[in-house]
Amino acid sequence: MVAANAAKASKSFYRSTVFQIIVIGLISFVGPGLWNGAQSLGAGGALEPYLVNAGNSIVFSLMGLGCVFAPVLINTFGVKNVLLAGTLGWTVYTAALYQNNRYGTEWFVILGAVICGISAGLYWAAEGAIVLSYPEPHKRGRYLAIWLFFKNSGTILAGAINLGTNIHQSKGGKVNYKTLLAFIALQCLALPFALLLSKPEDVKRDDGTSVVLPEKNTVKQQLGALWKACSTRKVGVLLPIFFSSWCYWGYSSSHLTLYYSVRARALASFLAAITGVIATTGLGFFLDSQRLSIAARARIGAAVVMTLFSGVLVWAIVVQHSFTAKNPGKLDWTDTTGNFGKGFGLYIMLNMAGNCVQNYLYWLISVLAEDLGVSARYAGLLRGVESFGQCAAFGMASSHFNLTYTVVVVIVFWAVSLPSSFLTILKVGLAEGYGKPVPISSEDPSIADSDSASLDDKCVSDEVASDKV
Repeated sequence: MVAANAAKASKSFYRSTVFQIIVIGLISFVGPGLWNGAQSLGAGGALEPYLVNAGNSIVFSLMGLGCVFAPVLINTFGVKNVLLAGTLGWTVYTAALYQNNRYGTEWFVILGAVICGISAGLYWAAEGAIVLSYPEPHKRGRYLAIWLFFKNSGTILAGAINLGTNIHQSKGGKVNYKTLLAFIALQCLALPFALLLSKPEDVKRDDGTSVVLPEKNTVKQQLGALWKACSTRKVGVLLPIFFSSWCYWGYSSSHLTLYYSVRARALASFLAAITGVIATTGLGFFLDSQRLSIAARARIGAAVVMTLFSGVLVWAIVVQHSFTAKNPGKLDWTDTTGNFGKGFGLYIMLNMAGNCVQNYLYWLISVLAEDLGVSARYAGLLRGVESFGQCAAFGMASSHFNLTYTVVVVIVFWAVSLPSSFLTILKVGLAEGYGKPVPISSEDPSIADSDSASLDDKCVSDEVASDKV
């Protein structure tokens, strides 16, 4: 009897939402987490950023297309199968970075970028659909934080490995190629981890509800639903902020590569990931707090993360202008001029604030989505459009474009995107189709009049067909 109960509990945990999020987190840890870690070294650890930035631009252009159209494949082949296909590209691109770092091979970087971009497009759309639709509604914020914790932990590990293998390199140059070999070995675990994931119909939520599955539709119907998602005012006005939210990354990668020693670059990737984990975890618990209504959380969260990110961008243009006017050389933590502190602190804060924006945007679209199909489309749009922003950012960074002007472009994109985003944010929790809490029974006035914060787990979202942009 005891053995039977233990086996039943083990099986139940295997199907639980928390286990699914842990699996997704492990994939993010060894896959995109370590990939981000390699990029956080500054241009994948290369001596100069231009070739790798061009490769990254290719990755994000193809990834953007893949993310946008992957929901069509998810509807046809299932979210788990698409996720499995999406785990195959990171090792190829990291291998290309290793080949370039050690032997100077350039063509493999471009080929690896193409393979990685296609694969990552499938992965991000599938992963986004899972982290948004599998968890119970009132736990989405903290589960998003767990997911980002694992992903950022990959970057922490990448920084630790790189710091250990390059601790004595106080000058500029390439990172030790052994760092990239360690990344490749770990990234090979992404596919085995993905096999542990349960299909949505097998997931057992703690509150007894099931993952809402979309109906099987034709490709034409799926494309129509995708266009509908883009053209409704609810999501359409968010597309600019999706685009601008990651535009800073091309700049931050070039800034780190051009102005810091190898070991300082390693330390930056290490600390940026740690601060990102702390910030997004705190934000995730706030967004799940039942003490405030969902409307209040949406507004306060937006005000905090957008003010923080805007302030850091202003700091960036001040620091970068001084560095452009007088190149400080390869800064190390032994620097006594003060340039290391202000530039290094900028890099840490820029990445921390950027992670908070990401956490908030994922939470926001999870509130707006009603089922797995809608979640897949929204997640695909978010990751796809922000990938186009990264493509543009790394495209600029692949040339010798003035970095001060690059920051100006990033600020302009960000400033233009803010007003339209609040057209949706200000309706969250207050309007139908925007995560407005509804009572279980409209005939029970005691429920209807209860505090909306206690009903957040009963949120509904609806595509408003007539609400066209």
